[in-house]
Amino acid sequence: MKRPACVVGCCLLFFLGLLFFLKMPEPFSDDSISGRSISLHGTIDDKYQKKSNTFLMIKNVSPVSEKDPEKNLKIIVKLKESRESLSELPPIGSEVTVKGTGMLFQRARNPGNFDIARYYMIRGIDLEIYDAEIISFRAKGGISGLDEVLCLIREGLSGAVERIYDEEDAGVVKAMLLGDRADLSEDIRNSFRRSGMSHILCISALHITLLGMAFLKLIRKTGLNKPASYILSFVLIFLYGRLTGSGVSTMRALITFALMMAADLAGRTPDLLTSMSIAGVIIILFNPYYLMDAGFILSFSAVSGIGLLGPPVKKLLPSGGVAAGSLSTAFAVTLFMLPVTLYFFYQIPVFSIVINLAVIPLLGILLVSAMLSAAAGYVSIIAGVIFALPSKLILRLYGVITMINDRLPCSIITTGRPEIWRMLLFYLIIITTAIVIEKTDKRYKPAYVISGIAVVTAVGILTFHFRPDIAVSMIDVGQGDCHFIETEGKALMIDCGSSDTDRVAKYRVIPYVLSRGYDTVDYAVLTHPDDDHINGYIEMLNMNKEDSLNIKCFIIPDISVRNESCDELVNLAKDRNIRVFKIKAGDAFSLGNTCFECLNPEKGAVFSDMNEASVCFSIKLDKTGFRALYTGDIEGAAEDRMIERLPYGKYTLLKCAHHGSENSTPESLLDRIKPAFTFISAGVNNRYGHPHEALLGRLRDSGTRIHTTKEEGAVRMDVNGKKVRITHFIETKEVTDR
Repeated sequence: MKRPACVVGCCLLFFLGLLFFLKMPEPFSDDSISGRSISLHGTIDDKYQKKSNTFLMIKNVSPVSEKDPEKNLKIIVKLKESRESLSELPPIGSEVTVKGTGMLFQRARNPGNFDIARYYMIRGIDLEIYDAEIISFRAKGGISGLDEVLCLIREGLSGAVERIYDEEDAGVVKAMLLGDRADLSEDIRNSFRRSGMSHILCISALHITLLGMAFLKLIRKTGLNKPASYILSFVLIFLYGRLTGSGVSTMRALITFALMMAADLAGRTPDLLTSMSIAGVIIILFNPYYLMDAGFILSFSAVSGIGLLGPPVKKLLPSGGVAAGSLSTAFAVTLFMLPVTLYFFYQIPVFSIVINLAVIPLLGILLVSAMLSAAAGYVSIIAGVIFALPSKLILRLYGVITMINDRLPCSIITTGRPEIWRMLLFYLIIITTAIVIEKTDKRYKPAYVISGIAVVTAVGILTFHFRPDIAVSMIDVGQGDCHFIETEGKALMIDCGSSDTDRVAKYRVIPYVLSRGYDTVDYAVLTHPDDDHINGYIEMLNMNKEDSLNIKCFIIPDISVRNESCDELVNLAKDRNIRVFKIKAGDAFSLGNTCFECLNPEKGAVFSDMNEASVCFSIKLDKTGFRALYTGDIEGAAEDRMIERLPYGKYTLLKCAHHGSENSTPESLLDRIKPAFTFISAGVNNRYGHPHEALLGRLRDSGTRIHTTKEEGAVRMDVNGKKVRITHFIETKEVTDR
């Protein structure tokens, strides 16, 4: 059997993937821990500093009292008081007792959102304790002393890098050399992602190979025999891997490097796909949860692209040589990674192939210069600065490249997250085409046409979306409101804010919208300027344009009352040349064939509460019979006047006012519109107790089907003709014929 390791690896991945699909493992979820003072005892596994905070990683955790969590947990401890140096803390391997406040990691509440709890679960970490104090510790010797030495070396190298490079460059160099992304600025991280250069910020096979071969050459000069030299060089490179945190890409590179040396000792030529498969099997057997890890998937898909698509792509190129090899590798990696890139990031960096042709040849020089500068700077800052000169110049060039890329039109295309079946069909077409090209004579001209058609077809299947007539999403923003409406390729957002979720636009709203395949909002409606409806908009307008959504027009209530937050939004919008329109009862506009009729506020009306000034819409799409009522936070006399304007008749959807407050959505409204479905946006454990039981009782009595973000996370309604499909992010799916 040719490449048996590949077959074994693929079978293992398939069966584990099927197992996870049938029963997805869940992170630690003892809600009684959150916000409670707890004491735990365990062994220090690692320690590190992030920004101005100091952290301990503790394993084999056991409770100090019966009320504390179960045994055998692994936790992150954020110390109440930071330390100047990690040497001030108990050494790694020490038994320690800590006391602090428990906190569960946050689960994703919307499609496209980063699931922090699952990320830590994959790494075997169950929960965090913050504001913690070390009650007692007992130092132990043994092999953990080596980890302590490596930890302090890592801290010393990190300090040297910070003294040699400016803040932004230091963040890049620490990410590249030490696997430490804590000080990597968001602007740099995002600009590298948009340019298709994110791989530079990870410990890669190039790092390991360069350093490993350098160790090998130095050791061979001592006169040590070949097998002993190989073993010693691997030990040194293994220690480097431990020093950088043994991330999944580092583990893959270490295993691949070891296999390469073993093949050389045996007089064999190493095979890339076999080495990758063996590395994958070892990593998955060590921790099956890595199968769900983005780093694992991206790392192995890149290598798979080189091994599977590299040779046939190179065969199709008109000439050989270094240029053809570089181009074939860049194209193969980009094409093969396209499905997983879209699955995790929702966007295609259009010029990434061209950019990487310029970036990758300089990466070796950058790494060598950065390594030498960090090592020399550990002893002498002057020597470190001298060795850093090439890396500083290359980083400046990279900065210019990312800046030019951001200014080019259509440098990034948003296609959204593809469904799994699309990804599988893409790979079936691409791999089949690669096999055919490999077996076809290069002089057979139709091969070029066949391969071109196959690639275009596969990319089309991956990126083309069958969209419903209208889709209405209630995004989970915690205690706040944000609704996203899609129709005929256009998008409208109603409110964007939260009173209990930090950076709600960056971490919840924007990822969701991108995952749906949109980076532009045609109309952004502000119903009223309370923080839980507006602060996400203001956050977007304060972000870099490249990282935010492109909002074409803001619609705000036409009221004479001045409001500081509303004025801020208007001024920020004008600074970005975004149109701002005021709307009042009786006004209407269309988005495609969907009509939005404003029912509130009345021009010139006097409001006792800003909630009464909420913009309310009756939304109608005639060809499907879909009707929806959006009510902001309206209540009181304004709500009564709005109800009088409503015609009698069934509505498909009611967006419940004021997060389900008992003071809104009276029986008279429900009797008038008889909504089939009701959406309520309210935060988990919110301090207001929304939605109130009295209101829920009225809704149940009316016969409407209630959906809340508090219970279900994001909720989306897809309408095709007369058919309505409701999708819950946290709970199961339901299909209802209207």
